[in-house]
Amino acid sequence: MKSLTGSVVRDQLFFMLGFGLLMGLIFPFFSLWLLKLPASRVLTPLYFSMCVLAGLIVGLCNYFIFRGVVYRFLSNLAARMQLFSEKLERHRNSPAEGSCRMEDCLVDASSADILGKISGDFNNLISSVANFVEVERTTNSFLDRLKRDLKLEEVARVVLEAFSEYFGGQGSFLLVLERGEMRLVKSQSVEINREQIQEAYWLELMKQEWPVVVSGIEGEAIHLHIGVGLLDPRHIALIPLKYRNEEVGVCGLLSREPFKRGFAAPEARNFIMQATPFIYNAMIMKRLEVMAAIDELTGVLNRRFGLRRMTEEFERSKRYRMPLSVAMVDLDHFKKINDTYGHQAGDFVLKTLAGLFAQNIRVSDLVIRFGGEEFLLVFNGASAVDAYQIMEKLRNKAETLRLQYGSFDLKITLSAGVASFPSDKVSDLPGLIHQADAALYI
Repeated sequence: MKSLTGSVVRDQLFFMLGFGLLMGLIFPFFSLWLLKLPASRVLTPLYFSMCVLAGLIVGLCNYFIFRGVVYRFLSNLAARMQLFSEKLERHRNSPAEGSCRMEDCLVDASSADILGKISGDFNNLISSVANFVEVERTTNSFLDRLKRDLKLEEVARVVLEAFSEYFGGQGSFLLVLERGEMRLVKSQSVEINREQIQEAYWLELMKQEWPVVVSGIEGEAIHLHIGVGLLDPRHIALIPLKYRNEEVGVCGLLSREPFKRGFAAPEARNFIMQATPFIYNAMIMKRLEVMAAIDELTGVLNRRFGLRRMTEEFERSKRYRMPLSVAMVDLDHFKKINDTYGHQAGDFVLKTLAGLFAQNIRVSDLVIRFGGEEFLLVFNGASAVDAYQIMEKLRNKAETLRLQYGSFDLKITLSAGVASFPSDKVSDLPGLIHQADAALYI
């Protein structure tokens, strides 16, 4: 404001006084020509002095009018700009204190003249900068939360919360593409049934470049290939998520009111694009975890990951004083199968046997390929008697199983040793496994 006072306002005063002086010097000659006053009355020092004085007074009045209207307007504009600059500086130094509010920095733009246009442009500028700063703050907070966890479910929760906060909405869900099928990872305040996920619809939606927004929905029920429970939204946005041209999934937002922001704006698209790498990486991490945990041949837990899960179950059994039984299972005469029919026939038998186990035990139980033709079955909450009964059923099913490998009919039989905690008086997991292994050869 100092430069304005020392330059523009001062020049304005000089120009107005100069213009008044010029008018005072011209007015006597104007009086002779237009007013037809006699020269004896006009061309006198007194008349010239009165005209010059009047011109200077008019120029000075114009200057004070300028000071009272335009200068005051510009001063208010500069003060609001200074206030906004200070807010930005405080926000930059302490972004955690909150958002950069712009309401106190706007000026009255109700005037219909050029000053009103300048005021409107100023307010638009302030609003754009404030919106950019707010988006930056939200994005930074969003990315910071995403960096804390690599689990897909947790990443999905953070993404849905951030999208709902940024765009608005009372319900949300995230579907991801896994092995050619859409899978629901997370939903918030909305009911999504697996049967209602129509693969063709979502696969086609992911090919879109822009979000699909449906607004002004009327009626009590919505039929948009999703179940929305009792939310009854009036606005739905379906956002295709892509990473490096690879289709990742779809995020859905549901709202009773119009969304707070448009989805086509550059900052909105950037906000969406910030989320997709984290979702993609979390999906990759989950695939790697599954690959690391699963035996490649049989599809059941491998020994390393299986023992880790067994340790968790054993500690839980000790903590809650619940029984835990294990069975060491061996495929009889497996070497003979390999020698007679080949190793591919042996692999076929192992895969079939692993599938038999997985299909005939509870979801809470574990099937582990312990090594070679040995499997370790873990029965949570099962006593020794329960484990014996389960293994007897599995043994009978295996013996009656008809295996057709090429032109050969294969027969298999099983041997098993069962141990149970705490009835077998073991204090740790290796002791429990050793008991089951020893029982196998009794």
